[in-house]
Amino acid sequence: MEQKKLTNEQMLEILEELADENGLTAEGYLSRLLSENKATEKNLQNLPEEVLKELENAKLLKREKRRSKKQSEQEEYIKKETEKFLSLFPDVKPDEIPESVWEEVTNGVSLPHAYALYSVIKRSENDYAEQINRDNTLRATPRFEDGKTEPSFTKEQVEAMSPREVSKNFKHILKSISKWKF
Repeated sequence: MEQKKLTNEQMLEILEELADENGLTAEGYLSRLLSENKATEKNLQNLPEEVLKELENAKLLKREKRRSKKQSEQEEYIKKETEKFLSLFPDVKPDEIPESVWEEVTNGVSLPHAYALYSVIKRSENDYAEQINRDNTLRATPRFEDGKTEPSFTKEQVEAMSPREVSKNFKHILKSISKWKF
């Protein structure tokens, strides 16, 4: 049966419990373990040279095996994350992924989650900008086909107009009224 991998928080909690059981701080407990390990290594020095070489080789092999296992686990994780990302975002090319997403990935967030969050924020910002543009377009003075702007009048300008001018510009006055502040 495969042993479940502990998180850093779980390992720290176990270390603190062991230290507390021995009346030490976590740092003190680690220091004691290291000194015990050094004492054990010192006792091993009384062994014959061939045995010491075998032990050293065994340590090196074990260390290399751990390193290799960790590297292959990391490569497998990256492969799965890449496959997941490509299935969720098939149209996105790696060079289109912004730096802010990669920063999140280096902080431990998975690539699909970081990019999804980026996409939601970007879409929200775009929607907001579009709404502002629509609002501004409604407030802006309309343009005619020849490029000239439609006349807009202030309340004071309309009050100063003669009845004939009001009649002539009535359509434009009605549109201008919506922009007046009362």
